[in-house]
Amino acid sequence: MIALLEILLRAAGAGLIALALLHVPIARRLRWREDVVKMSEVNAAVFHAHAFFICVVLVGMGLPALVEPSLFTTPSRPGLWGCGFLTLFWALRLAAQWTHYRPSWWRGKPFETAMHWLFTFVWLFLTSLFGTCLAIQARWIS
Repeated sequence: MIALLEILLRAAGAGLIALALLHVPIARRLRWREDVVKMSEVNAAVFHAHAFFICVVLVGMGLPALVEPSLFTTPSRPGLWGCGFLTLFWALRLAAQWTHYRPSWWRGKPFETAMHWLFTFVWLFLTSLFGTCLAIQARWIS
């Protein structure tokens, strides 16, 4: 089971890094540049800082999973805290997918609906993956 988890962690790590890099075409698709020019200078600066740091966090989550997946599968106190945080983070992101994004923004729109469901499954996968690692860290499973 650990070998499979480490393969899935590497895939998740690569995916998180790819998601950080995908923020460039996502920004184009969602026309962020057009929206940012309508913001006050301070709001635009906050938006840019937040977008940048979201990408940094994605890379920060992805690199250890890609390079050293045993950090998540070998029980330790830091591993317990890290897996607990990542499980909570992705569970909250999964919940936000259904509570924050209005159905009118994606329902009836093929591309947007596909992306909504794709990201629902991505967040569910990450929650489940890190939740399984949390269970290993807590020694609920071995």
